[in-house]
Parts: sequence; C-alpha cells; structure tokens
Amino acid sequence: MNKFEPLVSVVSGEPLASSLVIARGMKAKHKNVLELIRKHATSIEHFGPLAFETRVMRLDGRGGQKAEIAMLNERQAALLISLMRNSDEVVAFKVRLIHEFYRMRDALNQRTQNLYQQLQALVAEEVETQVKASFGSQLMLERKRAIPDFKRRRELLESEIQPSLQFH
Repeated sequence: MNKFEPLVSVVSGEPLASSLVIARGMKAKHKNVLELIRKHATSIEHFGPLAFETRVMRLDGRGGQKAEIAMLNERQAALLISLMRNSDEVVAFKVRLIHEFYRMRDALNQRTQNLYQQLQALVAEEVETQVKASFGSQLMLERKRAIPDFKRRRELLESEIQPSLQFH
C-alpha cells in the first residue's frame, strides 16, 4: 500500500475511503477488515452498493501481488468502523477519518458553490453586454465578438457543475 495514501479520496465526485486505509488506521489486518465487510454486507449496502477494486501491491520492492480492496462511502465507512473494537489509538483514527470525510465533503460543496457563482457572474456579464449592445453598432460588434467566448466559458462551467449534480 502506498504509505502516503490519503484517508479519503474523491472518486467521480464522491469521497471514499479504502479498506486498506481503514485497516491501517484501525491496526487490523486487511483480510480481517474485508471479512467484516462481507459479514455485514447487507447492512453496509443500506448506504449504497459495495464497490471493490483489485490493486497490485508491492511487497518489499519485489513483484506485486493482487489484492481486493473495498471502496466505502462516508456512511459505509462510519458503519464499518463502528463495528470494530476501540482502543485510544483506534478512537483517534475514527475521529480523523470522520473529520476527513466532512472536510472533503465541505471542499466539494464549496467548489460547486464557487462554480455556480462564476456562472451567475458570467450570465450577468453577458446581460450587461446585451444592454451595451443596444446603445450602438460599435458595442454590437464588441458583443458579437464576445459571444463565442461566453458560450465557451459557460459550457466549461456547466460541464464542471453537471458531474457533481448526479450524486445529490
């Protein structure tokens, strides 16, 4: 496992934690974490379908070995860690993991809000040029030249906003 793997990663606009990160933070064997996930799969799937991926893990700089890894959303990870035993170190990890999910969710929401603000500013700028264009042909020529740029910038902003909408 990558020593610097973040607690929470964003995949397709969704904050996720891997079973490897959880196993490391909980001081548990990864195979035991996967067993716990499978044992409680029905309960965990109340919060979304379970997603697994296969990664090649490097051992001592030698060749790689394939490992199955579960990718859990915030609620799935919270349920999983609630099923695990507590020690002071484990409780501290649980706090860090939950805090990181909230931090990541806030960052994604802030980005989406910022995109909406940019889109609103662009619409206002476009309306302003329409008003100016009505005052004369020179301004109309400027507006005509600005239209392709408005369309391009609007499409770019809308394409960045649209993927985040499918997860709400």
